[in-house]
Amino acid sequence: MLYYFALLSLLMSFLLAIYNWKVQKNALYIAGILLIISTYALTHFYTDSSQSDFSLALLYGTLSPFWLLPGPLLYFYFRSILNPAKQNLTWRDGIHFVPSIIHLVNIFPYLISPFSYKLEVAHAIHQNLNTIQLININYLYSFKFAFLSRPIALLIYLLWCTLLFLRQISQVNRKTSIWLMCFIFTLLFTTTAYLSIAFTLFKSTFSVESVNTNPLYLSSGVAYIFLPIALILFFPEVLYGIKNTDGVEKKPQTELNEEELSFYTDLAKSIENYLHSEKPYLNPNFDLKDIANALGTTQKEISFACKHQLNKKFTDLRTHLRISHAKELLDKGLSENITIDAIGSNSGFKSRSTFYEAFKAETGMTPSQYLESI
Repeated sequence: MLYYFALLSLLMSFLLAIYNWKVQKNALYIAGILLIISTYALTHFYTDSSQSDFSLALLYGTLSPFWLLPGPLLYFYFRSILNPAKQNLTWRDGIHFVPSIIHLVNIFPYLISPFSYKLEVAHAIHQNLNTIQLININYLYSFKFAFLSRPIALLIYLLWCTLLFLRQISQVNRKTSIWLMCFIFTLLFTTTAYLSIAFTLFKSTFSVESVNTNPLYLSSGVAYIFLPIALILFFPEVLYGIKNTDGVEKKPQTELNEEELSFYTDLAKSIENYLHSEKPYLNPNFDLKDIANALGTTQKEISFACKHQLNKKFTDLRTHLRISHAKELLDKGLSENITIDAIGSNSGFKSRSTFYEAFKAETGMTPSQYLESI
């Protein structure tokens, strides 16, 4: 059963990545957490003596540096949700990766050891699970320290994120609040149960049966199973990147804190600079997602900055720039060499009708009338 739900969790992580890498990039942090937890669950599954030595040799220890990353990824996700101005990582965020890097150094001699040796280790574990403590593949510290450091680190990050959430819960919409609470509770329960089981087992002998029959382990398994199912049934907007209609785009500018206001002011300047220097609006297919990708931010933030900082909806701003370009071409007498329709096409309009309609709405005249007036 654990095997199939680990695969389901892997599938959820890939769906999150596929549907969200352009829409809401912070969901990639959730994908990373699910992916890492799934690989841990699969490694545990292959420690069963009924599984092949080859499968365990491939997984055991190989991915352990990544098992210290769910905590940082969780923090980055909560930070980006609670403060959209901090969606992107900075060099200072590198400090969160230090424990994982230390463990990589710790396990590196084992990682580069011959695969035949890894098969021997896997075979010994299948013969007796307690061999894990005797054949210590860690070179800087003990197996027990490496084993316990992962849930303890995640538990610290969970408590940290819980405090951040509780401090700003009034600023988060109801649907997002419910999702964040479910996310926290699921990981908190699973991590606490895992830590409790670990302490219990270290006081006695290891066995796969003693773990699998432990009530806490079974309960944490149910909590682990709940997360991907909840994403499918209750929070499809998180899984599939569906836009939230009561999010930041409806948040009045007066409600922005100083840091958010600074972020959107800078973003508005970046939008103006990009539009005037690159002139992407001359491409008939230019859309909101294109400028979001170019500036490394979300469509929601671009839309908000245009509306509240530049005082124009994105579509209106794009049309205004296209009309300004068309007027510039007409002022230069380009209509003597090419048709007015071609000027509209060169200005980014897909059809003659949309060009004439937009031009008259902007100037009060058709392009032909404007040409006569100059």
